[in-house]
Amino acid sequence: MQIERAVGNTTTLLINNCMKACIFIGSLKANPKNSNTVKTCLLLKKQLETYGVAVKSRYLRRYRIAPGVEFDTGDSWDEFAVMYQDVAESNIIVLATPVWWGVHSSLCQAWMERIGAYDDAAIATGKTPLYNKVFGCVITASNDGFQHVHGTFNAFAANLGMTCPPENHVYWGTVLKHSQSNCPSGNDETVNQAKNCARNLYLWAQTIEKLDLGNIAQQIKPGRVGLLSNDQMAQSTPRS
Repeated sequence: MQIERAVGNTTTLLINNCMKACIFIGSLKANPKNSNTVKTCLLLKKQLETYGVAVKSRYLRRYRIAPGVEFDTGDSWDEFAVMYQDVAESNIIVLATPVWWGVHSSLCQAWMERIGAYDDAAIATGKTPLYNKVFGCVITASNDGFQHVHGTFNAFAANLGMTCPPENHVYWGTVLKHSQSNCPSGNDETVNQAKNCARNLYLWAQTIEKLDLGNIAQQIKPGRVGLLSNDQMAQSTPRS
């Protein structure tokens, strides 16, 4: 378990190389090199790697994602299976988006809908692997809207069973102070957010893994919560 321990005036950093993270990037830019969202994700990646976390990323625009809320939509061209594998292998899940017209990108929405298949599995079986994972987000924009998207992402993640640590976000945009820089790495506030986000994602993921919290919690079953995606809502009798 990697924790900074102060010994006298010396800080010792214990690194665990078993932690894995995957950043799913929903930028709409054709070229990732032109994406401010990618640039901001690189800040978080760098900070996670200081803790020995192995970080990979998926640029969602490069994949064909079939619409639906199932693990298998039946579409032969669908390429989402690789992302389910990423989720299964990762301790840390990060969703990254630009803000367009006040909301997250359509690519992120498609990703969230397909990840919602885990919810059906949890309702049906009482267990989900997402209880063993922590969630973070990266959000970029040229105007306000960070808090709205952040809230949507955290509500999504928490309802599916993931843990949202404190300060589990990295923002970049003109709404930030001193954001005259054309690159997120030139903004002290964004850089510090990346440091705090990486620290908390790592430590909370380590704690969940070490204490086996996800599995222990799911052994205490309160009963079914929620509706399956194919449930038929009961028809109520209209009042006269």
